[in-house]
Amino acid sequence: MKQKKGGGKRTLLFLVPLILVVAVLGYVVTLPPRPVSLGPGDIAPDFELQVVGPSGLTGETVKLSSFRGRVVFLEFMESWCSNCRWIAPAVETIRQDYEARGVVFISVAGTHNGANAESTAAFIREYQTRWTYGLDSDNRVFARYNIEGTPTFYIIDSNGVIVSTFKGSATTSQDLTSALDAALER
Repeated sequence: MKQKKGGGKRTLLFLVPLILVVAVLGYVVTLPPRPVSLGPGDIAPDFELQVVGPSGLTGETVKLSSFRGRVVFLEFMESWCSNCRWIAPAVETIRQDYEARGVVFISVAGTHNGANAESTAAFIREYQTRWTYGLDSDNRVFARYNIEGTPTFYIIDSNGVIVSTFKGSATTSQDLTSALDAALER
């Protein structure tokens, strides 16, 4: 029997794209899942972290879900972050005004670029902040919330739902207090 000319070329033209598609799909399937950005309307993922105070680790833990029924002001920060240092006095002033209204203030202290419990304790002492800091020693909470820069703020209502998010140094005290007022009114 005689083979038609070009039969091998047609098979090759079919197999090459098929192999490429299989290779691309194989690559995509093996990629780790991308973190999902959290925003208004999402339930704030729970976490439990070791508490850092002005003298270092306290031996206590802070668990986000233990504050259900109250509005939570959640900050993600790093002890070396210049924007976190710049805004800390304003957040302390906000805490003084809103803590009496039942708002809980928590900072998740990341450990990127050498930050640790000691540097977080030094930050607390320097800025005389009086709210709870939880040490994210392996940065899992940062990853779960898909934090890409600090400071990042989440205002969480009494049902654990994220009401507002703010990222970076462009955040103002007015932004934060307006979001807290809105969460308290829910």
